[in-house]
Amino acid sequence: MSTIAENIRTIRETMAEAARQAGRDPSEIRLCAATKMNDAAAVRAAIEAGVDCCGENRVQEIQEKRPQGAYEGKPLHFIGHLLTGRNCWSASKSRRQRLA
Repeated sequence: MSTIAENIRTIRETMAEAARQAGRDPSEIRLCAATKMNDAAAVRAAIEAGVDCCGENRVQEIQEKRPQGAYEGKPLHFIGHLLTGRNCWSASKSRRQRLA
């Protein structure tokens, strides 16, 4: 079974080759991991393996993982659609503290 680090290394190699074929510098391309439905330890492992940012689509997961230090040192982005009932939390939270 592949580890998170092995998977990220394979993805980085594929990204670098695609960048070179397109005439781009691979260091200019960021890898953002969709960390939804993974626990905080898996998110930290992905960050340690070299992802550039994390993406979540559920506010509940951010509320659960952030206190566990899941996103330490990397930007966090919302991905997908944010449900109406969650907008109040994210709007008030972003005023007080950046999501990243």
